Amino acid sequence: MADFHQNGTITTLHRLTGDHNLEALSYVKQEKHGQAIALVLPCLVSECEGTALPRIVDEISKLDWLGRIIVGIDGASAESFNSAREIFAKLPQNKTIVWNDDPAMKAFDSTLGIGNISGKGSNLWRCIGVATNFQEISTLVFHDADVTTYDGSFVAKLAHPIIDSRMGFNFVKGFYPRFDNNGFNGRLTRLLVNPLLESLSAADPGNDQLRFLQAFRYPLAGEFAIERSLAASLPMPVHWGVDIAMLSTMRTRGCRVAQTDLTDRYDHKHQSLSTEDPNTGLHRMAREVISTIFDAAGGSTIDPKVFKDNIDNAVIANRVNAISNGLPSNSAQEEAAAKLFASLVQEPLPSLPNDLPSWEVIQSEAPGRCADLLSIVESQSISEGRI
Repeated sequence: MADFHQNGTITTLHRLTGDHNLEALSYVKQEKHGQAIALVLPCLVSECEGTALPRIVDEISKLDWLGRIIVGIDGASAESFNSAREIFAKLPQNKTIVWNDDPAMKAFDSTLGIGNISGKGSNLWRCIGVATNFQEISTLVFHDADVTTYDGSFVAKLAHPIIDSRMGFNFVKGFYPRFDNNGFNGRLTRLLVNPLLESLSAADPGNDQLRFLQAFRYPLAGEFAIERSLAASLPMPVHWGVDIAMLSTMRTRGCRVAQTDLTDRYDHKHQSLSTEDPNTGLHRMAREVISTIFDAAGGSTIDPKVFKDNIDNAVIANRVNAISNGLPSNSAQEEAAAKLFASLVQEPLPSLPNDLPSWEVIQSEAPGRCADLLSIVESQSISEGRI
């Protein structure tokens, strides 16, 4: 059962009633509201071959009120891109499918002075650039393409606090518990981000940026909504700390921020720990997330022993929580992750790559670039759906 606790730093929107989705759905189903919302779905072409994405598409196809869908596809050849398009063909909404690896797209990047880029951050960035061309769209909703417990209500729940002037938020983050029949998931949040923020805040209790980040129940969630104009004004990180960096920017900009409880249970594909290889899996993600958090902390330092104690406490708390819910506790896996994370804060951290420029800056320096981007997308013959 949900609570109604508010910590004062951001607003938490709870699911308190049996028909908790009704208000959001009834509001966005009004044509003037729903048609102003676009769903942005960044994905890897490999996800088109899995079971999660087709089910997500089935759910999205029921959202007849939704104004537009923008799909960014990474890692596709011309052949696999054409196959991926077929998955989205059933969607009745206006839709724009973006082939990020199109040679013409690479040439376009070069004209902006941007080298070879890939990953979730660059996918988000390009989809935002495409979205700037649709002036009827005021709100962008983002979620991942590998969610195995997806529900179409996520879109309305994320968009409603922005599109509804009675609430008037600029940015909304989703949160949820991640678990399945094998136990708790979300190791990076549970065993790294939360203990790290707690340790940094203990050393620097007056740091408002850290307090802000601690207010989020799932700061690494890929589900969020944002005003289109605000999204276009943001430089975009291209590393695994993109979610943390985006939250930090929201506070720096003085935005009105909320987090919304999306579901009782959520899960998506799991990354390997990759203990021996710092360039893959959770190992790489952890290093880049740690660097991002230290940047956000503005020079705060950490006592490795305090951090290790906080991680150990998190391992124990999650173990007994799993036991109390009749779930496996996976002690060996939890302790292996905790050991890796505790060691990483004592190692030299990677320098993070420069952010991609905001589309607002690009457009001011080179008017017409956003339209050029859309022309490339349209030349791929994939902007289909309602006219």
